[in-house]
Amino acid sequence: MPSLGPPTSPGSVGRFAFGAATVVAALLGLLGDARWFAASGAFGVVWWAWDALGDNVVAPVLRLLTGAVSGAGAEEPPDLTMDDTVRLLESHLAADGVPRHVQIQSALRLAEIYRLNRKDPEKAEDVLARVKQRWPDAPEWKAFARGGDDVMK
Repeated sequence: MPSLGPPTSPGSVGRFAFGAATVVAALLGLLGDARWFAASGAFGVVWWAWDALGDNVVAPVLRLLTGAVSGAGAEEPPDLTMDDTVRLLESHLAADGVPRHVQIQSALRLAEIYRLNRKDPEKAEDVLARVKQRWPDAPEWKAFARGGDDVMK
């Protein structure tokens, strides 16, 4: 018994059917009846809509639902090394146009890394002082000084 190949999806069956109907209707239009050209155009529009809706609406919704049911919906975060994380946070501090809260949170996380992982408290204080100099009155500093986010509420 010959192999039938991989199973076909409903989307590929629909694409083939509407594509074939478009081509067949266009060929029948060449035989003399102009209504077949209109039918070919209509099949072509349905073929395009089938592809567009299938690829951009139906498939993402189905992936979301199957991911929610199976528990595999979210992608794993990238594997960042400590050096990658430090470079990312430093780039937030060095770049212009980065919002204040992003820079302050980056400074707090970077100071944590320098203090706890790199055992370099001087560098941690330098990072905090650099960002405090830009925004000395930011409410994040008050919450940080108290050790919690009661101030932020």
